[in-house]
Amino acid sequence: MKYSSKVKWSFAAAIAVSICWLIGDIFVAGFDPNPADYPLFSKTYAEQVNVEFATLMLEGSTSRLMFGALTGPLLLPATWLVYQFFKDTQKWYAVFVYWVLMAGAVLSPLGHAGFFYVGEIYKAVYHTDPVSHAYLLETGRGFMKMLNIAWGMAIGVLAIGWISLAVCILLNKTLLPKWMALLTPFVLTLLIIPVKGLLPLPYSGWVGGAIFNIAYLIFFSSLLLIFRKKLLDNR
Repeated sequence: MKYSSKVKWSFAAAIAVSICWLIGDIFVAGFDPNPADYPLFSKTYAEQVNVEFATLMLEGSTSRLMFGALTGPLLLPATWLVYQFFKDTQKWYAVFVYWVLMAGAVLSPLGHAGFFYVGEIYKAVYHTDPVSHAYLLETGRGFMKMLNIAWGMAIGVLAIGWISLAVCILLNKTLLPKWMALLTPFVLTLLIIPVKGLLPLPYSGWVGGAIFNIAYLIFFSSLLLIFRKKLLDNR
């Protein structure tokens, strides 16, 4: 396959995965509930659960949570695309960023899918007889532990990769201008977070659930619309 074709399809994958994960996050975590509306968790079991997570997905149907958990398998070619923007892809820092982002891409689907099981188990607690709650709550704690491990690892690894890319952009190690460091996903996520508090429901919940993937979409769209030609001209 010609290099230009690889770039074209990688851009397609990058935009597709950004949109898929944005929609997926809105479906799986795009809620902004008031915990006080669910006294079973905010009062009765407040000492036994993470109240925010326990109430987060109670309003989501099983099919909605499942759809949100199964989107976004195209981050690997998007990571290769980012790697191509280094001036010298053989340098250690380019290889480091590439493999760290690749590791984050591999870890992300498990962390993403973990929300489904947490949402479903706490829905079960909410809709079943109290006699079964002790077992379900114990199972929920196990699901939450797995979610925290999987999601925490994915976010941590990706944060290292995207921060490293931003530093490389600032140090002029890539084909991108320095201002593009502000549009790298981790930095842009920090800039988007305050916007959530300014939005009314349900938009605040949507943005809150999909912040990182909104940043992905803006970043990869910027690469496509502004810097695609520059990449091809330099290869």
